[in-house]
Amino acid sequence: MKTPIDLYKLGEHLHFNDARETTNGKRSEGILTVGAGKSGPPPHRHLLQDEGFEIISGEMIAVVEGKQIILKAGQRIVVKPGESHTFKNGSTTEKLVANFWFEPALNMEWMLQTFGEEAMKRGGSWANVPILQMLYCMHKMRKEYRIAGIPFWLQDVLLGFFAWLAEITGEAKKINLPNSLK
Repeated sequence: MKTPIDLYKLGEHLHFNDARETTNGKRSEGILTVGAGKSGPPPHRHLLQDEGFEIISGEMIAVVEGKQIILKAGQRIVVKPGESHTFKNGSTTEKLVANFWFEPALNMEWMLQTFGEEAMKRGGSWANVPILQMLYCMHKMRKEYRIAGIPFWLQDVLLGFFAWLAEITGEAKKINLPNSLK
C-alpha cells in the first residue's frame, strides 16, 4: 500500500492506487485534493505520456497551452504529450477533488511519491524538498518531464550542472532511482 501524500501546509493530498502494478506500467492513477484557493504545479510538459483529470467535486481551472479551461464535477480533461499545462482550484472556499492519471505510468508516480514523502517529513510542503535531489531527478527524467517556458537546451545545461553538483556532494546517492532512470 502506498503512503498517502498529505502536504497539509498546501492543502494538497495525493493518493496513488495500485494501477501501475495491475496494468504493468500502462497507467498510474490516484486521487488529488487541492485546498481552497491553492494552485497545482508550475507549468510543465510530459513528453511521453497523457495526464488526465476527472473532477469529483469542486472546480478546476486548467491552463493548457495558454488556454484556460474551467472544469466542474463530472467533467474531465486529458493533456496530450508535449502540451504545457498547470491547474489550480477555482474556488476560494471549497476544496477540489479529482481522479488523475498518467498513461503510460513511466516515472511520474515514483517522483511524486518519493518527494511527497520527503516533503511530509520536512514540514508538509514541496518547498521543503532538498533542491539538489529534486534537480538531480529532474535531470534524470528529462526525456519525459520538462518545465514549460524554458528552452530544453537551457534546462539541459542547468539541470546537468546541478545533477553533477548533487553527485559530487553526495546528494544524488540519497535518491533510490528506479531502474528506468539509472
